[in-house]
Amino acid sequence: MPERARLIGEIEVAARSLSPYWPLPGFVAINPLRGWEDQAFARAVESATRYQGGRGYWRPATETLSDLDARWHSGTAAVNRHLILALSAFCDQGQAAWTMPNRHHGLYRAWRAVALHDPLLPGRRRLRKLPDTALACLQRLMAEVPAGEVRIERLRGHLHALPGWSAFVRWRAQRDSDPWQEHAPVTVVDLLAVRLALCHCLDVTETEGLAHAPADHGGIERLQAREARWRTPLLQRLQQRATQAPAERPPPKAQLVFCIDVRSEVLRRHLEATGPYETLGFAGFFGVPMAWQGLDEADAVASCPVLVDPQHLVREHAHRRGSKAIRQWRGRQRWRQLGKRLADQLKSGIAASFAYVEASGWAFGLSMAQANLAPRRERLQAQPPSTATHIRVAESDGHSIAHDQQIFYAEAALKTMGLIEDFAPLVVLCGHGGETVNNPYARALDCGACGGHSGGPNARVMTQILNQRRVRAALATRGIEIPEDTVFLAAEHNTTTDEVRLLDDEAVPPERATALQQLMTDLARARHGAAAERCRQLPNTSGDPVAAVEQRCRDWSEVRPEWALAGNAAFLVGPRWLSAELDLQGRCFLHSYDWESDGRGRALEIILTAPMVVAHWINSQYYFSTVDPQVFGAGSKTTQTVVGRLGVLQGNGSDLMTGLPEQSVLRSDGQPQHEPLRLLTVVHAPPERIEAVIQRNGVLQRLFDNEWVAVAAIDPRSGDVRQRQPGGSWPLQDAAAAHHARTSPSAATPRHPSPVSEYAL
Repeated sequence: MPERARLIGEIEVAARSLSPYWPLPGFVAINPLRGWEDQAFARAVESATRYQGGRGYWRPATETLSDLDARWHSGTAAVNRHLILALSAFCDQGQAAWTMPNRHHGLYRAWRAVALHDPLLPGRRRLRKLPDTALACLQRLMAEVPAGEVRIERLRGHLHALPGWSAFVRWRAQRDSDPWQEHAPVTVVDLLAVRLALCHCLDVTETEGLAHAPADHGGIERLQAREARWRTPLLQRLQQRATQAPAERPPPKAQLVFCIDVRSEVLRRHLEATGPYETLGFAGFFGVPMAWQGLDEADAVASCPVLVDPQHLVREHAHRRGSKAIRQWRGRQRWRQLGKRLADQLKSGIAASFAYVEASGWAFGLSMAQANLAPRRERLQAQPPSTATHIRVAESDGHSIAHDQQIFYAEAALKTMGLIEDFAPLVVLCGHGGETVNNPYARALDCGACGGHSGGPNARVMTQILNQRRVRAALATRGIEIPEDTVFLAAEHNTTTDEVRLLDDEAVPPERATALQQLMTDLARARHGAAAERCRQLPNTSGDPVAAVEQRCRDWSEVRPEWALAGNAAFLVGPRWLSAELDLQGRCFLHSYDWESDGRGRALEIILTAPMVVAHWINSQYYFSTVDPQVFGAGSKTTQTVVGRLGVLQGNGSDLMTGLPEQSVLRSDGQPQHEPLRLLTVVHAPPERIEAVIQRNGVLQRLFDNEWVAVAAIDPRSGDVRQRQPGGSWPLQDAAAAHHARTSPSAATPRHPSPVSEYAL
């Protein structure tokens, strides 16, 4: 094999241990140890912490020391500092006023041209003798390292010296259509060439200088004990429900389909308590793999899971371009954009910036006052008026969703969620999104199923599809008969305030107006109950719960606007009656599923290989961000610096932080809000059906056999609970554990995380 081809192959093998990284504008939860998922969980933790430092299991804060500090005191600290500066300048995505020149030549060539004139880089003259291309440079500087495993290990060590930046580079290098990658192409080969060139200039020969924390030999046992303590009561409660006949309920006045997001569980429970409503759970993109381009937006964004490529472009249009509301909104937007451009130019100028800061203080003071005193007005002015816009799922510009595709998406969605008969007069598809100000992690509060964006556009598209007569006629031939008087509506659940807002409500016929008004009244009651429940967990809240959560989302200084998915621990797949009326405390993803209507297990296969995998990524990100916020999370919000509109650093220079901030998972230092447990998947279906799906999908075999995710079956034929073991056996749940669950005080309700002393078993 030619030497260069061998080296490229070794780089690819070394880079497989990196997890993908999605920039802040489309922040997506990911398992930070995804690159190690081919290993058993405990072994993967060992491998990752050996290369990156950090902790893989929960310990009280008083027993720990940040491995981030150890990283910066290692022998590679100077190399890291220079490399961070280079990457920050080259990878900038529109934040910097002055960017690295010649970025179109690629990272290595652009950096080398600048570094030759950098007085702060010792040994910079050595760069003149290095080759002009990244691969040739890398080949020369690695010439003394034996090929094969030794060289792969050395390359992996270099990549994991700054795993966040390395992950971002690899992520962007795999996206040829990304406009920033076209403008400033970067590859892992470039990154390694720059790093080794810096080592060459600085006379650094050793790259594995991390001072690792001692191995936590009892960590996996403590984790398993905590998991059993939470899982066993949950399984017993679900088993009790499975062996009872579903309670008789009157026909629902309305059906509402929420995202499987754990925050939806709280609102669903409170809404069902108000009257005869049926709620269902389905991935929040509603099965439409689309990109969304809002009104007057220059670019479209992917509004589907990152596991899926967008197949359609859907645009938002003005109802009447000359309408007064649209004209006024566009006028405000033009003035906003003009003011922002002017302010950016003045702040960035060498001379003007000093005078600008002195002269503009009063203006920023007024702006801050307005943001505090009239935040809702500020927020609404930035959005187009919803009653003045609409979408078209079939357009004439080549971006249409063809009729047969609409039928396919509608059938797949309805069958997967088990909604194929007994339709209510109103069926609401409810996407979701968060609402905060001054928050780099705002996308982390939006819908993971929509690529880190709000799910309202997807709900609008699917409702438009399902309201079409031609689509309904085709569905009827496939066994799904939607009554003629059933109306589908789109809505969006604001997870920060628990408000549900209707979208495109002009589609409601007059005969449904009374029912819709009652639904909105009941949603308001449910909102109050959900907000009260959330306020009990949020610090520094008092008074009316709705007003309290509204205030949090408007407060530009609030570091904990909501807890997002903190506490998530289980993924439940089954009919709603299995978990209805159980207080799951916002800790469970709920996906609707009817095993009897899924004879070949295809719907279950979709659920386990797509939304369950995303739930695992979310769960893992929360887990590792909690056990070590400095290495696997994003550190404290109060010391973060946004870099290049792509991520955050700690202070003015660090690795690119890849996880969640401390304030998203900890109540205070050492007091976790998120209990770090691995995901438990519970499926209401025969074990043999679940196993057949697992055997058809390698990704499920890796997750279940390597114990990243546990899976249990509630057999609908007997009510037995069986938990799968690595390799594929399904033994009955242990009788002693079941007895403990029935007699333990904790069996009544799965608890929220308690003080940290209970975690350190």
